[in-house]
Amino acid sequence: MGQSLKLFSNRACFFIFSRYTVPIFKILDELIISPVGYERNMRMKEQIYNEVNDCRPQVIEHFIGNSSVVQRVKIALNAAWNQGTKLQHCLMQGGAGLGKTELSHILAREMGCELHEQLAQNIKDPKDLHAFLLTPKDREVVLLDEIHELPSTAQTTLYRAMENQQIFLDCKRGKKSRPLKIANFTILGATTDPQKLLQPLRDRFKLVLDYQFYKAQELETMLRTRVQQLGWMVEEPVFKFISQRGKGVPRIALRLLESVKMLSSSLNDEVVREDHFRRTCEIESIDPKGLTGNEVKYLKILYENDGSARLNVIASRLGLHPKHVSSIIEQFLIRDGLVTKNNSIRVLTQEGLKHLRQCHCDGDIND
Repeated sequence: MGQSLKLFSNRACFFIFSRYTVPIFKILDELIISPVGYERNMRMKEQIYNEVNDCRPQVIEHFIGNSSVVQRVKIALNAAWNQGTKLQHCLMQGGAGLGKTELSHILAREMGCELHEQLAQNIKDPKDLHAFLLTPKDREVVLLDEIHELPSTAQTTLYRAMENQQIFLDCKRGKKSRPLKIANFTILGATTDPQKLLQPLRDRFKLVLDYQFYKAQELETMLRTRVQQLGWMVEEPVFKFISQRGKGVPRIALRLLESVKMLSSSLNDEVVREDHFRRTCEIESIDPKGLTGNEVKYLKILYENDGSARLNVIASRLGLHPKHVSSIIEQFLIRDGLVTKNNSIRVLTQEGLKHLRQCHCDGDIND
């Protein structure tokens, strides 16, 4: 009995300080049981961790990378809790796969409320936005993913709602719009292209978080954490190799980890080994920088054209649309200094040439 009470006390303190607000009957179901029953429940919960996305961080302290973002979020959360108010409206901007949606779920959990999530592409006009904004309650959290995809009319409606805490319903012709008060909730906007947002809408977000690409060491730490939670056995060098090829993006690193694990499972090997990693990179055409087949072809096209070529020429040689090339294929090449661009001209840098010579030398690549 004493051991059970001690277990209850420890878990109750954790519950209070981590700010969870799950129903009391659920707490009692998990905590006021024998130690044996508690351990059995924990084992059952661990068994659902079969994929890397099953064990995402649940609290802000477990979020890895973007330390500046995490620090600012902690300050905002503490201020909201100490003042008894909602979290400030927050704009999260940065590249795809850096953890914007993941952090949104953490914020809602830290505030002890439900997260209402919507893709901005699904909102076609202000009426769709009205319906969405009428759903949340006070102090709950709303996520508009890819918020830059909102039509300009919907963006105007949104910043007026953020400013006045009300929406304006259209009435019959000749009559003024009727204001309708909405709940006092937090709006999170996630975007990979903040330039498409109207300036008045950007100004309504009190907290603007700029997500940076991860360092290799941060990716390695994240991979180790996920593998430990999943209970996978992974050889030590695999973590470093994957982080070096992750392009600074957690989503890419985790996807490569899953691919390597899939190969080891196909061979009925419980341990993810270095040779599994190398075989996976060979199958998926991933080079030491993490470049894939089309990215390497891009560099070779530039080399074959005396080091420079127009975007439409590169796209036609790759058999892809120019917009696909500019928005997906060349993003990392430019960021990593392998390619530079000037309007429609792309130029192979010395670093890009060096990478071709070291990793993709066919005998005819010279200075």
